[in-house]
Amino acid sequence: MNGKFKRIGSLVLALGITAGLLAGCGSSSTSGNPAGSGSAGGTGSVKDTLTVALTDEPDYLSTCDTDSLMGAQMNLLTYNGLTRIDMETLQPVLDLADNYTQDSDTEWTFSLKKGVTFQNGDPFTADDVKASIEYAQTFDRTATYTGSIAEVQVVDENTVKIVTAEPAPNLLYDLAYHFNYILPHSLIESGNDFSANPVGTGAYKLVSWDKGNTITFEANADYFDADRTPSIKNLVFSIIPEGTTRTMALESGDVDFVYSVASSDIDRLKSAEGIDVKEIVSVENFFLYLNAVNGDFTDSNLRLAVAYAINRDDIVAGALNGYGTPSYSTVSMGYPESVNTNSYSYNLDKAKEYLAAWGGDPSKVKLEIICSNDTKTAIATIMQAELAEIGINVVIDSTDSATYQTAMATDTLSAAIVSWSPANAATYVSRFHSDRHGNTPASVSTDEMDGLVDKLRVEMDPDSRTQLIQEITAEANAGCWFVPIYQVNYSRAHSDKLHSVVCSATGYVDFSTMYWG
Repeated sequence: MNGKFKRIGSLVLALGITAGLLAGCGSSSTSGNPAGSGSAGGTGSVKDTLTVALTDEPDYLSTCDTDSLMGAQMNLLTYNGLTRIDMETLQPVLDLADNYTQDSDTEWTFSLKKGVTFQNGDPFTADDVKASIEYAQTFDRTATYTGSIAEVQVVDENTVKIVTAEPAPNLLYDLAYHFNYILPHSLIESGNDFSANPVGTGAYKLVSWDKGNTITFEANADYFDADRTPSIKNLVFSIIPEGTTRTMALESGDVDFVYSVASSDIDRLKSAEGIDVKEIVSVENFFLYLNAVNGDFTDSNLRLAVAYAINRDDIVAGALNGYGTPSYSTVSMGYPESVNTNSYSYNLDKAKEYLAAWGGDPSKVKLEIICSNDTKTAIATIMQAELAEIGINVVIDSTDSATYQTAMATDTLSAAIVSWSPANAATYVSRFHSDRHGNTPASVSTDEMDGLVDKLRVEMDPDSRTQLIQEITAEANAGCWFVPIYQVNYSRAHSDKLHSVVCSATGYVDFSTMYWG
């Protein structure tokens, strides 16, 4: 074996993001999870439930039927992959894999943890890994994360070899994504509905889903990872779309954790007794997704006119109370490879120049923006006034999360406010490839961009990868593949009796390590 390809044990990749730049937030962090801790407020009673207020409800609990942040957050509870992304460093670390070797540019051998069982009692084996990845590959939307894998070979019960079609420098990140979480092969073969019956090896098991109201989980007593075994027995997610109602529920004690604090309530909660507010600088980029396949926005000049007509400072101030960072590039700032080449500014004269180059009548443009929560609606309302300055009429369609996700899967929607927050820049720019159309079928696509992303996916040299990512960013900005608005500053709030709270710069929260103290 060529020594330069051998990597065993912990995963520390040159491809990763600088940990100090994108570190998550921690509260009373400990090495390990103190099982059984959790007397509530000195009363002597043991608090065994954590109630979390969510803005949006996941549309699925299965691994491959959606790519929404909230669906992925639920997946983190019930499933595991061969690797996982450490929420504080954003680096891939071992999960169901015990160790691995990279035998060549295209061959990776993984030894699996022994003695692991699924929540239905099935033993975890190499057959499950092979079946799960092959199952994920049957979904078009997973191509970014599964497309590099040519074959999964079962070496023995506890060993798999993954063969990639070409060099795959991002493989360890890809295996940590929820599409590649491991399912029991017996349930895959029987056609199990993994949304109604999510069965994995995860720290929590689904108890019930009262759609529109609550999702309840209980701790998995047979969880394989002793350091991450939950101390809190019950997790209840309560769907509360309205921001102030979430805040009042936390203040009253009806909920213990608010996943997303309304920007208008952040200062209020910061001054409240018994409540901690965590603020995390994120890589999540919110943008206006325009239909570039059907309608007026197939012309990049019109997309660029919109990009220059948006006053991002006003949006951050007016819709977010200042809790956000204006975004001027299609790729988030904060990655080591981030650049602002061909980025945008607020410039009405330039917007009008692009309108003239487009040559149409802006008053006849159809721009209906679908929004799935009150923050997006507030953003769209400000954009409505701003785009009126260049003659474009905006219609705002505030809807529920399920309707929103359904619309996103079509090529007929006009526009939507969406976000994207992968752990690394290479995965981020992969969204510009045409094989991402399973998730966003109304996206721009070009042969030139596909060629650049294809080169990146097989380039092993870090310097060359950086150059390609920056070239892709410049190309996406030049064509205004979507209109960047802002990068979110996550605000999570919780009872100050809740400890070991870890929040990722990519939007996720690690509920399995929390404990009452």
